[in-house]
Amino acid sequence: MIRCLVLAAALATAATSAAAAETVAIVNARVLSMGPVGDLPSGAVLVRDGKIVGIGERLAIPREARVIDAKGQILTPGLTATVSPIGLNDTIGSGYGGRGSNNPRLSAGFDVSYDVNPTSPQIPEARIEGVTRAIITPNPQSRAPNTPARLFGGQAAVIQLGEGGDLTVKPRVAVYLDAGEQGASAAGGSRGALLTLLKQAFADTRAYARNPASLDPARLDEMSLSRADLDALVPVVQRREPLLVEVNRASDIRNVLALARDEKVRVILSGAAEAWMLAPEIAAAKIPVVIDAEENQAFQFESLNATYENAAILHDAGVLVAFKPSVARIVFLIRTPRFIAGRAARYGLSPYEALAAITINPARIFGLADTFGSIEAGKDADLVLWSGDPLETTSVARMVMIRGVEQPLTARNRALRDRYIGTVK
Repeated sequence: MIRCLVLAAALATAATSAAAAETVAIVNARVLSMGPVGDLPSGAVLVRDGKIVGIGERLAIPREARVIDAKGQILTPGLTATVSPIGLNDTIGSGYGGRGSNNPRLSAGFDVSYDVNPTSPQIPEARIEGVTRAIITPNPQSRAPNTPARLFGGQAAVIQLGEGGDLTVKPRVAVYLDAGEQGASAAGGSRGALLTLLKQAFADTRAYARNPASLDPARLDEMSLSRADLDALVPVVQRREPLLVEVNRASDIRNVLALARDEKVRVILSGAAEAWMLAPEIAAAKIPVVIDAEENQAFQFESLNATYENAAILHDAGVLVAFKPSVARIVFLIRTPRFIAGRAARYGLSPYEALAAITINPARIFGLADTFGSIEAGKDADLVLWSGDPLETTSVARMVMIRGVEQPLTARNRALRDRYIGTVK
């Protein structure tokens, strides 16, 4: 049995490698490139060895290329689900965060990429909806009664959702923490405690970074952070890796802006329900924001001033915006990226910028815009062919390609539905 499983896995990997090596031409497409060439009313995209090698309206198609005739349908880059639990849970409607550490000596050092399950049923569901990449995050930090404070949730990662092979594109792309109600509780009960402990953590990390050998193993328990946490925070204090900060209340956002300025660390805001109230300050600080564009109700006191117009106001101020799944609609977490973008387009954001918020902007925010997020020569061939406007709920993905490989648009839960729906009376 084990031999059969190993052989099946090897055959799947070999098939994926062979498919990635072929040359594919997608022709007669309305190309929304999200890149320098702009929109092409009738364009072609050439893919070879998993990469985009050409895009244009008069593209020479090699004889050996397999041709896909788009017949005028819309071709976009693959979508990205940002601050997402995709691949971390084993059911479609599992909670907002996928995995986390409850160990008080492991917070920033927790690497969520080790928890990715390539066979999670969430992954084929996401592919059906045109999602080809995800920035996955651990749970926000929490704290059990009578235990030490915890400051960080762990490290985020970027994954690709192609069938077969390793999903992890880049681990440790940001250190995730909550700086609102939950973070304050985990730090000991107040926002003041959280900010004070964060500053102490950064001071300890800088001292450790200057001379790692000086850390006395016998005194590790006396340190504010474990060695694993210190190692994870060194790239943060050296500005090589950002903090991804979950925060909603305007006053909390202002505190995070001050922390970023005083500690000279890079920050990405997540959630940011009341960010519109500080749009000029956020823009001046050049801090990107990942928002829930469907939040306009006060599900908690820290988001009393949430509005559907958050994205439009931030964009108009010059803030780089991406979208995250809706916390209020847990069961639809996998299928919502383009619906969230469509909602933002209804409330003041242009359709182009709404699509950018789920394609190129996440790649820019997390420093991977040279590999995905737009249709450009040299980038990974993550492409989606749509039946209509991707921001319309009635449109569907007709073809999904990840790294040059066409993906199956099937999922187990849908197959079960189709099998048994006729028996329901």
